[in-house]
Amino acid sequence: MASIAPLPLFETDTLKSIQGEREALLKMLQRGGVDAHTRIKREEKLKRLTAQQIEIETQLHIGRQP
Repeated sequence: MASIAPLPLFETDTLKSIQGEREALLKMLQRGGVDAHTRIKREEKLKRLTAQQIEIETQLHIGRQP
């Protein structure tokens, strides 16, 4: 079995921060009750955070493996 190197601390902290922010945005979007402009801004931010999360996970070789 191959040994997995520890993740760089700054990347791990960044990833956790992004995941937390994404979860908060998802909750706000599911709750609703805001105008369309605010909802769209939140959706765009969620897309950016998701892209960042995927990029970091790819660099760290986390997630789905082929």
